[in-house]
Amino acid sequence: MKEKDINHVRRKFLNYLGWFATLGTLGGVSIAHVRYLFPNILYEPSKSYKIGKPQDYLEGVTFIADKSIFLVRRGETFKVLSAVCTHLGCTPNWIEEKGVYECPCHGSIFNGKGVVVSGPAPSPLPWYDLTRGTDGRLFVDQRRIVSFSKELIV
Repeated sequence: MKEKDINHVRRKFLNYLGWFATLGTLGGVSIAHVRYLFPNILYEPSKSYKIGKPQDYLEGVTFIADKSIFLVRRGETFKVLSAVCTHLGCTPNWIEEKGVYECPCHGSIFNGKGVVVSGPAPSPLPWYDLTRGTDGRLFVDQRRIVSFSKELIV
């Protein structure tokens, strides 16, 4: 091959490479601009929701698994306690005979008020705000943490 032909081939190759790089960059920037119009949204379950009617729950402690809460009923009073251990997020079990919540993962024990009795848990289980909706169902608001003494009387 002649040197003229080699230079021509080299110029053509570099020309194509330049166009490929330019179009690739423009394409990437265009995709980024379009992607910017659709923000990243994390769809988490709502922190406020309705559960059943008061008559749906028996006396004592009821575990509501899909919401990770304990509903505590004493006569006509109701309260809601978190069922997520404050140590590493495991689900404690209610032990009726002892009147405590025991975490099976690392041994934290909470008394009936949710206060840490023993174990590695750094803080008590939170109590959530509980009201009655207009349709008669119980309404839990996990965004509002209340004291143990707040209860809903039905």
